[in-house]
Amino acid sequence: MVQLRSATKRVASEQENIDADDNGATVESSPESDYEPPVKKRRRTGVAARKQKARKHRGLSQLCIDELYIVFAFVYPMDLLNLARTCKYLRSFLMYKSSQFLWKDALGRVENLPDCPADLTEPQYTNLVFYNRCHICDKPATTAMWNLRRRYCSACRTQRLCDFCTTAWSTREALPYDTVTMGKNGSGVYVDKDQLDLFMHEYDSSTDKEQFLEERRKSRRIIHMHAYSCLEWQRGQGRVKRFDLEILRKERQTSIFERLKKHGYGPEIEYFGCRAIQDSYKSAFKQHTHLADSEWEQMWPKWVDIMHEYRLRRLDTTCYYARRKLLGSEYDKYVRVQTPGTPIFDLLPHVADLATFPPFRNIIEAPEDTQISEEPFALAFAQLPVLVDEWKQQLDVGLAELVKIPPHLTWQDTSSRQVVESNNAESDESNLKNLAKLHLACAVFRCRGSDLFTHREVFFAAMRFHTYPPVRGYVGNQTGANTIQERFNISFLEEIPYIVHTCGLDPNVATADDMDRRNARLTCLACSNSPNIIMDWRDAMLHANQRHAHNSALVPLSESPRWQVISNDHIEAIQAIETSAEDRFQNGFRRCLLCRPRMGDGLREEFVYHMQSCHGLDMMNLEESVHYACLGLEGHSLPNRVEMVEEGGQMIFRRLQHR
Repeated sequence: MVQLRSATKRVASEQENIDADDNGATVESSPESDYEPPVKKRRRTGVAARKQKARKHRGLSQLCIDELYIVFAFVYPMDLLNLARTCKYLRSFLMYKSSQFLWKDALGRVENLPDCPADLTEPQYTNLVFYNRCHICDKPATTAMWNLRRRYCSACRTQRLCDFCTTAWSTREALPYDTVTMGKNGSGVYVDKDQLDLFMHEYDSSTDKEQFLEERRKSRRIIHMHAYSCLEWQRGQGRVKRFDLEILRKERQTSIFERLKKHGYGPEIEYFGCRAIQDSYKSAFKQHTHLADSEWEQMWPKWVDIMHEYRLRRLDTTCYYARRKLLGSEYDKYVRVQTPGTPIFDLLPHVADLATFPPFRNIIEAPEDTQISEEPFALAFAQLPVLVDEWKQQLDVGLAELVKIPPHLTWQDTSSRQVVESNNAESDESNLKNLAKLHLACAVFRCRGSDLFTHREVFFAAMRFHTYPPVRGYVGNQTGANTIQERFNISFLEEIPYIVHTCGLDPNVATADDMDRRNARLTCLACSNSPNIIMDWRDAMLHANQRHAHNSALVPLSESPRWQVISNDHIEAIQAIETSAEDRFQNGFRRCLLCRPRMGDGLREEFVYHMQSCHGLDMMNLEESVHYACLGLEGHSLPNRVEMVEEGGQMIFRRLQHR
């Protein structure tokens, strides 16, 4: 073990004391007399200190010339240029004429680089080729002007260059010029102002101007040829760089897909292809760097969401579609064949909604290797009564929320008998009270067509107008819309409560039976072509839907009335002229009563084909209320309209030829 100096002194002092005791002499020692403090060194300041500090951190400058030559023989041109800019010592060393071979060797190591031209030194040539900075302000300048031997940024170009056309005609052939892009002005031919001034100065001071111009023409041709070689080399370097970056991008792409396959997403990659998955997360593939583990951990949560969506899409096409198709065929049998002992429904869901019910969804979304037959669906159909009741209640609540009756149409003497209270509490009790609105006379709804439908009827016809997502588009419990208005495009016509109010009844209380007992007749005040046409309350609602719903030029309902009630004195005369309208079997919607009531099964032109193909009944053998039921207000037996005309001071009523 190495002994420290302080320990050596302490051991020697103890040995002296022991020797003194052995000789019988007493030694009196005091710390102050024995200890001599070391002389504190004086700290150097000024120029000498700076020189000493510089010698400590000199680095390469401490090497001898032979060692520097060996080190610099392995560096590239830009490295030599950076070393020359570090300190005065290296700059003076590299700029000596004797160091020219270092620059030539460094430039020679660059593949296919043209030799240094005669008009530039090797450091100048290195600065032009490899230093992508402006020669004036040191800002980024990626484009080199090879003919001018310059690099300028966009701001310095406008200050340092001038248009070639502004130069003298006699000297243009001898001036070096280059094609430069000048921002918004586009590309053009320009010369350097400093080179132009130097050229004109030499031209004016020359004695033989023709010889001077001839020499400059030769020099410009040499420069132009060398500039063309440099430009071709630059393009080649760009191609090589792009090729290298493409290799890195391919390696990154391969690494990403290998990691995804390790997590079990190989079937999705094989089914959709690499191109589709790359388009889903383009930023992950754009970088031309190797994929690090830390980077993969950051992007992994997003990859989970993307690949989960692709997995659902693949399963939906390859597995779920066949199972939903089997469900559709089994559901058609269940609806069209009514066996004894089966439950009675007033409305069944569409097959697209049926696929979202938990028992059916679990069968559809079973693992891929599971063989699905008719038996699991038969067990699920046994649970339909409970599932349908909950589903219908949600539909009815959404439909009742569409019915909006203005407060000023409420009668004071009937305010205590309102079907719905004025509060908007979102509770179960409030929802039950809102469901009572579906029994009102004004609870009629419009789809995309011209007809109006009451509660329950609207669901049979809504699927025919609304572009409902096909069964194949369903994945899991996704329905594509939230509210009933968004899913089926069902809306409430705000003019209908005003029609009930015009008839003398409260729209918050009046039902369809109340309106039939009232038996009022109305005329439209808003349409100029039908001021004298008399309609009953159902016909008036159809007229409002067909003529007023999309007419933005009408006065708002709250500002001017649109309907007028005919006096009761004329009702008998009007009814004497009214007769039942012609049969509109081909125009209205019909529902087959031989099938169980299912959403979207309201038929129009295809009703006859359905009865023939599914039930074997011809059109001549069909009976209303036995084989089919009419849907919508147009399906009712509406009376023909009556026209009111004043002749000779008397009111005359006559039947209209066309509705």
